[in-house]
Amino acid sequence: MPFTRGIPRKLKDGTERTYYYRVEGFREGAKVRQRMVEYLGTSPNRRTFPLDPALAARVALALLEGKPSPAVVWDRLKGLGLGLPGRPQQVSLTYNPPLRRYSLHCQ
Repeated sequence: MPFTRGIPRKLKDGTERTYYYRVEGFREGAKVRQRMVEYLGTSPNRRTFPLDPALAARVALALLEGKPSPAVVWDRLKGLGLGLPGRPQQVSLTYNPPLRRYSLHCQ
C-alpha cells in the first residue's frame, strides 16, 4: 500500500527543503525495501492530474456550474470518475497551449 514520504535535502545556499514522494513497501527475500511510485514535489497536498480534452470539458462544466463549495466540487469530480486523494480545498483546470494538454491542479 503506497504512503507519502518526505526526504529533506540541503540546497546550495544552506537552506533545507523537503521533497515528497509516494512510495510503497515490498519484500525482497527476507528484507523489506521501498520503491518510489510517484514524485509529489515540495508540497504533498498539491497534485496535478493530466486530462484528455473530452474529460476536461466535463470538468470545466462541473467547476463553473454556480459557485460550488469545495465539498460539492469534490463530489462532482468523483462522479466524473476522478478519484482525488483527500478533499482538496482548491481545484483549478489549466491548459498548456504549446503542449495542447489540460491538467487539473488540486491543493
